[in-house]
Amino acid sequence: MEANSELKIQLFASGYCEANDYVVNKSKISSKTKFYAVWALIHFPNIGYVLFDTGYSEAFQLATKHFPERFYRWATPVNIKPNQSAKAILEQQQIQVEDVKYIIISHFHADHIAGLNDFPYSKFICSKSAYEEVIHLQGIKAVSKGILHPLLPPDFKLRLSFIEELADTTIINKFGMTEFKLFGNSNCTFVLLPGHAKGMLGFIYKNKTESLFYATDASWNYDTYSKGILPHKIVKLFFDSWDDFINTQHKIKMFENENKDYIILFTHCKKTLAYISNEI
Repeated sequence: MEANSELKIQLFASGYCEANDYVVNKSKISSKTKFYAVWALIHFPNIGYVLFDTGYSEAFQLATKHFPERFYRWATPVNIKPNQSAKAILEQQQIQVEDVKYIIISHFHADHIAGLNDFPYSKFICSKSAYEEVIHLQGIKAVSKGILHPLLPPDFKLRLSFIEELADTTIINKFGMTEFKLFGNSNCTFVLLPGHAKGMLGFIYKNKTESLFYATDASWNYDTYSKGILPHKIVKLFFDSWDDFINTQHKIKMFENENKDYIILFTHCKKTLAYISNEI
């Protein structure tokens, strides 16, 4: 597929897991919700295609075949079909795996990285603290933090760069969030959103017609975020920092209050599904 001359972003979903609604909103105790695994395809005119996460793939089932990883599958039952993986979706768009130059990893939970092994030619980018947690935690401790080591390619470390070292510029914006500019492009910057996971990243995008803050798992639902409803405290079992999670939401709200033209999206929110396969 021939590259376009301007930065372009598309959102897609690759599979979903199911969980009780009370995890997102503790006032709902009986129903279940689907957490779709959303990822982004970004075209940088001077680089080419870059993925932001990969969503689920069938590799999740293999990675959770044995214990202790099996506990992950039990906690979050996953539904993913072969034609729903990031690789399959890109091929439907006439984009081959070798066309993907980089994969930026927001954080290392399975719904964000299960497709990494489908991209043997891509280089990886993540925050340094996110990777340090991955290599530090093993066994059941890793699983308890949402980390499945079998999802990482064998040569992952050789293909990895830290965003702190690769960034053209790094700033602390007026809302207290760390922003990184990559690939000489200011229309899309990447931002640290700590709390849900160590060193988690999102991105802020703006063009002439639309503005977007994709805040990954800084919340799971825009409605609860906007009303100040926090998730059930059971999530503290796998969150990196509850205090940082609350603080990050506060910073996003400050950003939103001063930037009314921006749309705030979270990975698993129903609001985000409206953007799937739509160009931003």
